[in-house]
Amino acid sequence: MRIRAFSERFKKDESGAILIIAALLLTVLMGFMALGIDVGVLYFQQKTLQTRADLAAVSAVSNLKSEPRQRAIETIEGNDLDEASLTAIEYGRFMRDPEMLPEDRLAARDLTDTDVNAARVTLTTEAPLYFAQIFLDQDTTRIQAEATAARYDSASFSLGSGLAGLNGGLLNDVLSKTLGTEIELDILDYEALLDANVDLLAFSDALATRLDVTAGNYEDLLIADADLADIAGALLDTGLGARATTALTTIVNSGTSELLNVSDLILIQGEDVKALAPDLLPEITVQALDLLNASVDIINAERHIESDLDVGIDGLVSVDFDLVVGEKEAKSGWVTIGERGTTLHTAQTRLNLDLNLEPSIFEPLGLNILSVNALPLYIEVASATATLTDIDCSVSEPDDVIARFDTGTDPLNGVTGTHVAEVFLGQFDPPDFNDNTTPLNKDKLRPADLLKIEINLILLKVEVAVQLKAAIPLGISQQEQAEFTLSEVSNYDPPPSKEIVSGDLLTGVLSALMNDVDITLDLDLELLGINFGLLTAVVEGIVNGVLSTLQGSLPLILSGLTSALDHVIDELIEGLGLSIGQADLTLRGLACDKLLLVR
Repeated sequence: MRIRAFSERFKKDESGAILIIAALLLTVLMGFMALGIDVGVLYFQQKTLQTRADLAAVSAVSNLKSEPRQRAIETIEGNDLDEASLTAIEYGRFMRDPEMLPEDRLAARDLTDTDVNAARVTLTTEAPLYFAQIFLDQDTTRIQAEATAARYDSASFSLGSGLAGLNGGLLNDVLSKTLGTEIELDILDYEALLDANVDLLAFSDALATRLDVTAGNYEDLLIADADLADIAGALLDTGLGARATTALTTIVNSGTSELLNVSDLILIQGEDVKALAPDLLPEITVQALDLLNASVDIINAERHIESDLDVGIDGLVSVDFDLVVGEKEAKSGWVTIGERGTTLHTAQTRLNLDLNLEPSIFEPLGLNILSVNALPLYIEVASATATLTDIDCSVSEPDDVIARFDTGTDPLNGVTGTHVAEVFLGQFDPPDFNDNTTPLNKDKLRPADLLKIEINLILLKVEVAVQLKAAIPLGISQQEQAEFTLSEVSNYDPPPSKEIVSGDLLTGVLSALMNDVDITLDLDLELLGINFGLLTAVVEGIVNGVLSTLQGSLPLILSGLTSALDHVIDELIEGLGLSIGQADLTLRGLACDKLLLVR
């Protein structure tokens, strides 16, 4: 009975209940404190670690050429972490391609690769726990942060844009053929354009206005089409001198409708470089004539420009020339802005010269000359190539190399290199001459008929065609690299240039060509309708005697003409603004230390 009474009283007794509730709530409160304080501290620690990772990645990518790992370690140690925190550092080429997954945009590379532009740093450390250690039975937890930084050092450069000389008449011929109307500018007009400098930003914005493209929208501008009048008008809008204005106004009023794509003039390679275009373009200065000539070259791609020369050389009646301007390779604008690996090509050019000769010069041969044909010469001005291989913006001494280009040593059939020319005496079929996609091949060269002579035998007369064929390749680039030092790029007025020259000059080449000329006689006895029988040996002896005479005398006669013609061809090439045996590599601007966190 007493036990039952005690049990009833115990069930009704509520004293001490608050202690139980408090104990339960204290556990929950400790959980909230762990959630609030420890998670907050962990968030702060994670953000701090991320900042340190960002700084380490920037330090590494800023010093890709000078112990980037050590620079990253120095950065994290300066921010109260030890070296062991750096659990990984990777190098690669970062590509800002929206179609790629973020984790795939860094292509791993060895640090020695020239196209490395990014570093990915991973930091790991232990963060302290406070209230949470009651539940986790540990007083720290591991946190990790990863950061990727990319460096964009870019250069703007052009190749083969310099003029070796000016000839108003020849430039007028080319310009008139391009515009489809007669242009008569004097040498002072062209020199005014040569002296007129314009920054590429002002030109681009002026061109955008003329093409109804929003100023600053370089992506749309670079895919737009413009005609030569738009180019000249944009140059005019930038405010040049009075003399230059006269020349440009003439072109604007020509009514030309020939189009070119703006990217053939100005090419910006890479999405990140394009985003930096407003910073880059004002630093690039170009000559108005360079820009105009480049536009003419692009419009004249695969087009023949025919004219004639008054050479004033004894033995030459006249020289007719046919110029074919080669099309620039895809994605190689005249001025290119890009990072390491950016390549620029010059246009390939071909000349066909028909030498109309005086029959009287062959009198010393003592042969009966029936007719004289024009002597065809072909000159292949090979393309030149330059690839930006290195930019080192960390240099400090005046003689330190800040930009380096690969100019190559492979001739015509190589992917890089500067070749003077190849000179051919003979005949190519028109499709071969017109096809600029491949070099002229001497195996496709056919002998050219020069003379038709008559050989008198006792009872008959034999007509023989005298044929010539020869080919000479000229030297390749003598330097594999072109380098620009810090002192050379301290200012860009004028922009620094390097001549990539080859081993031989054109002068004297035509004379040398005659030393290797192959002389043949085209004689088909069956065509004469006579059975020579026993006279065959006699006929062969006479023909061989004529061939021996020609082989000894004809090269000497023609060498006198070609040695004088060397100078004429040099002037022709210079007057057209071509540089034979030379590529002019001009560094127009550098954009250094453009660093971006791209995690």
